[in-house]
Amino acid sequence: MATMLIPSACTKQNNPDHNKKIKDAPTSELGTVFPEIREIKNDTAKLALYPYATFFIIDLGLKGSEQKLKMIRQANKSDVPVKVKVFQDNRSEVAEIYPATKQDIDKYKKH
Repeated sequence: MATMLIPSACTKQNNPDHNKKIKDAPTSELGTVFPEIREIKNDTAKLALYPYATFFIIDLGLKGSEQKLKMIRQANKSDVPVKVKVFQDNRSEVAEIYPATKQDIDKYKKH
């Protein structure tokens, strides 16, 4: 019995998105922002995306959420912006985070 549990536990540990949901909904481009994780509580990460004055969230129950948090931490460490898309049905929920272009980074470094 223990032999069967060990491979299952290892698989789950190596693949944190294994049991997570997928949200397939239309998205809108928010633009280039400086992200900051403000709070992680239960299954939600609360974010500040500067220059916006409102909070945004990442649903930690969705596939890819850990990758989004890693990208935010890396952007903070490197002091570079990221590009963000939000879901159209809930514009405060982050759908996608991806690297900013060189032009975006250069524009933000000038300010």
